[in-house]
Amino acid sequence: MSRKKRFIFTDFDGSFCEKDVGHRIFRHFSEGKNSALVEEWKKGRISSRQCMLKEAELINATEEEVLSFVGQFRLSPGATELYAYAFREGIPFYIVSDGSDIYIKEILRKYNLSGIPFFSNRVRIKGGRYIIEFPRNNNGCTRCGSCKGARIAEIVGLDRSKSEVVFIGDGLSDLCALPQADIIFARGDLLDYCRVNKIPAFAYKDFYDILKHIKNQIDSPE
Repeated sequence: MSRKKRFIFTDFDGSFCEKDVGHRIFRHFSEGKNSALVEEWKKGRISSRQCMLKEAELINATEEEVLSFVGQFRLSPGATELYAYAFREGIPFYIVSDGSDIYIKEILRKYNLSGIPFFSNRVRIKGGRYIIEFPRNNNGCTRCGSCKGARIAEIVGLDRSKSEVVFIGDGLSDLCALPQADIIFARGDLLDYCRVNKIPAFAYKDFYDILKHIKNQIDSPE
């Protein structure tokens, strides 16, 4: 068993939560008008912060309408079990997201998981306007709204001699977390990126896969 203190960090959209809720909110309430902005972000032409600000301008919805839409989304299979295991074992567990608190908070509440600490961007809805705020310092990162790499560094600290960071993700918004992680679980675009760039990562289908790996003390990545 590792003598280092293990930390688990997971992305929310498309990872801890089965679907990318933030993207689907923008797509649904903009009637798909956000798609061109997403493509610009994927190509690196605009930052996620710029993308989300422009996407938010396309939305006209009440808080009740947004939360009603959010109600359809589920956590990934095994997500609650992985958190329960981490809690029992005393492993610090955090959600780090470049999404928004309005839906993360609501989904965690629905699953009685409001005790999980999470870090994200902030949303206020006023007069039908979807107002995104970026309250966190990203330590020089200009790519993200809430940089996952910066959050991990803040929580774990710079001295990693006694720490082991597990990161779970699925997309391009997770790239800043990779240099901070000792062990990476990836699927989707993030797994493709890791394979192309020869970054060791475990492929996972759901959180039951991750739980199995962690219980087996995580041998060596594929």
